[in-house]
Amino acid sequence: MKKRSPRRRKKKKIMPVVLVSLAAGCLITLAVVYSPSWFQTEHIPAALESVFHFNDSTPPPDTILIQVRNGAGVSDLARWAQNFLETRGGDVTFYAPGPPLNAVEMDYAITVIVSHDTSFAAARAVAEVIGVGDSSIVMMLPAPGQTSPVDVTIILGRDRDDPSDFIPYRD
Repeated sequence: MKKRSPRRRKKKKIMPVVLVSLAAGCLITLAVVYSPSWFQTEHIPAALESVFHFNDSTPPPDTILIQVRNGAGVSDLARWAQNFLETRGGDVTFYAPGPPLNAVEMDYAITVIVSHDTSFAAARAVAEVIGVGDSSIVMMLPAPGQTSPVDVTIILGRDRDDPSDFIPYRD
């Protein structure tokens, strides 16, 4: 009986296929990234605009319920900030229905303002008073049929970790 010589497997030329796939992926990524018309707020569907007020020019409410959380790890930082917000004068009154708390994590690099309402007016007012930009505002709505006990939650990060930032001043 003749011994069969082991068949040599033909090496598939995978490298050109991989290169073509990578090139196509890069082109698609570039097309998405450099297509600003996809990301302009003028093209937001009307159904979303009725829920989320992207260009909200409504004034903030007279009283804003807040919850202040310490995410920077600085002792008593949330208490200082809550006291500052509640005792300052102005067009808007801030009220915290509970004591200041610690955040779940104590390593927030930046301060986060969490809006629990579809309007950003209250969150913008808080951001303006504590000196952070609109980019720090995020939205977290309660589950359907439930309400949040506060309008805005403030999680203080290391960018606002100096208690002297929250010393009340008088005009």
